[in-house]
Amino acid sequence: MSSSTAPSEPGAASGQPKKRRTQRRPERREELLMAAAKLFHERGYHATGMNDIGAAAGITGPGVYRHFQSKEEILETLATEFGAPVLERASQIAQSAENPRDALAEMADLYVATMLEYAAVASVAVYELRTLQPRTRASIERLQRLSVEEWVHVLIQARPDLPDGYARVMVRGVQAMALTMCADTSGIDREHLRQRVTDMIVKALLAD
Repeated sequence: MSSSTAPSEPGAASGQPKKRRTQRRPERREELLMAAAKLFHERGYHATGMNDIGAAAGITGPGVYRHFQSKEEILETLATEFGAPVLERASQIAQSAENPRDALAEMADLYVATMLEYAAVASVAVYELRTLQPRTRASIERLQRLSVEEWVHVLIQARPDLPDGYARVMVRGVQAMALTMCADTSGIDREHLRQRVTDMIVKALLAD
């Protein structure tokens, strides 16, 4: 009776050493993204190089380019991967809330929590936007525009007397305020700050 065995790998029968395949570790990509966000925020987008990002993530040489081809690709990935889920969640809140005022409060809390968690990413996406290539800029601007429009839609439901243009200016203003206030939280209780900034946004939008 012949026994069944797994096929041997090339080189096994001849005694040659097996070659290990280099695999991309999924967490490496995440490490690169977070290292880039931190460096972009601390040094500025233009002062940060691909080698800097690789070194901060513990990757040397061409290893960074196995994951990303350029800084702009990293920035675009940061903006879309963090921005798209937040936008989707905001849309869900707007559709499921019992009334628009509750929806605004929940959307504001989500936005502030996101700014606190990913302040570096948001700062780069806002302050370095004009320096980017058209394709990258368009991708980020689209997310920003959709976010504003989602808020404007709910705000006008809560305040039907509010002109569309004025509502848009108000939304952009409170979002910019949240970004500024959440940019540096050293020495501050983050949960307390989250509650305070959320309350400020809601009061600013709903005040007559």
